Amino acid sequence: MAERHKLDWIQALRGVAALLVVLTHARRYLLETEWRPFVEHYIMPAAQGVDLFFLVSGFIMVYTTRGADGSLRYASGFLIKRFARVWPVYAVAVLLWIAFLAATTQPIAPLANILKSLCFLPVSTHQPPYLGLPYAIGWTLNYEFYFYVVFGLSILFGTARWIAFMAWLALTLVLVPWLAAGYVSLLANNDYHFGSALAGQLTSPMVWEFAAGVLIGLLYRSKLSLPRSKLTDALIAACVLLIVATAWRTAPVWVHGPIRWGAPLMLMFAVMALTYKNAEPRVPRVLVWLGGISYSLYLLHYIVFCAITQLFVLAGQEKLTATWPYAILIVPVPLAVAALSKRYVEDGLAVRVRDRLLALHARIFASSAPADGRVSPS
Repeated sequence: MAERHKLDWIQALRGVAALLVVLTHARRYLLETEWRPFVEHYIMPAAQGVDLFFLVSGFIMVYTTRGADGSLRYASGFLIKRFARVWPVYAVAVLLWIAFLAATTQPIAPLANILKSLCFLPVSTHQPPYLGLPYAIGWTLNYEFYFYVVFGLSILFGTARWIAFMAWLALTLVLVPWLAAGYVSLLANNDYHFGSALAGQLTSPMVWEFAAGVLIGLLYRSKLSLPRSKLTDALIAACVLLIVATAWRTAPVWVHGPIRWGAPLMLMFAVMALTYKNAEPRVPRVLVWLGGISYSLYLLHYIVFCAITQLFVLAGQEKLTATWPYAILIVPVPLAVAALSKRYVEDGLAVRVRDRLLALHARIFASSAPADGRVSPS
């Protein structure tokens, strides 16, 4: 199996996750119609695409750092690459959102809050796990980048990296909540009432989903596997049915986190990883393509939705936006925008940022080469 096709199934999951989030937000156009109960019950649970994103992220971090040597050079290079991967596109999205608000004379968040969000710092302790960011879609990136930092620092512990990683999670997700609040929760909307947005983020049960992705990644790297057969294919299909059934059973309650939405996703993901490690399925190229643009699609679709809807409002056709045809036909539009962003921002601006930071990184460590001759990350 060619290495470049090795994780096509992961790309497909990324694409599906992003599309699920897009559908979740498209349902909003029907909330003021008689279809509200239907879309809230059957479409709103598509928001679990976020939970799937977190699982995939944890898995990918294990897969891409399998050559980690425990050096400061490797760990810092890893963090540079992750920063360059997520920050430029996010910064563009935040600026576009501010521009949209300004153009439509809507209130704009204070500059301090905008700067906090661009530094992946939470703003509010209210309504966990959403963190009160100026561009609300960015809440997941706070958790994502925090996870990168924890993961990158754990690399410095060398062969003890997984012990250090799990020890930190045990401290922040179990010990601190238990000592400070007297209990430990696995519900993402839980509020320990620390009075600190950052403390709320660090102790959020959402982080367990990254940890689950890491565990599944370690299983993928282990000798364990499931032989590809009709039985495992049926098991994966059963997991998908369980995900749908669980989602519709709990709707219309939002239940991000490691239980409810997260648990059946973890089961499906684990079975897929152990089955596909030696026998990857044929993945439709459209899903691989969708996975390739998934990051831009996730970040930009909401802005595209709002901009197009505003055009209808200006044209005096606002009533048309509260219809099924509009809610359906608006979904493909962000795909085109995301494809452009993938080409010019992700593969353009972000790559240039990465290359310049890595060049600076190489010069810094070149001066200390005699003291540390270990190999930098590839």
